[in-house]
Amino acid sequence: MIRHLPAAIVLAISLTACSDTPSESKLEQLLQQQFDSQYDALINIEQLKKINGWQESEYQYVAEVSYTIKFQTSFKAYMDEQTAKPGNPLEKMAKGISAGMLKLQYGDFKAGDEYQVKQQTLSLRNAENGWLLQQ
Repeated sequence: MIRHLPAAIVLAISLTACSDTPSESKLEQLLQQQFDSQYDALINIEQLKKINGWQESEYQYVAEVSYTIKFQTSFKAYMDEQTAKPGNPLEKMAKGISAGMLKLQYGDFKAGDEYQVKQQTLSLRNAENGWLLQQ
């Protein structure tokens, strides 16, 4: 004999399924992956806090976050390391330009320097394998 679940239980289960929003640790992980892919472990993301968040659609979520970035090496050491690597000169030039933009934003940073990002808006997409940070 199959019993029907009370409506309150069904509603609670469906609301729980709909409230699958990325946690602070997931947001920090996604942001760290983005920085790592762009800057080869130059920056660590620390102390991320979600300020606000909202569901744009079933598959899109927006989060406002603050966090600290910590440079793992100096600008000069990073640039020396990038230019010493074997590989495509155009890729090296793109990495150099990208790091140069960081220098414009944060100055001549040194290893261990920390900067507070007071607010940044992240757009995420819920895919088959979980949340992805949109560029």
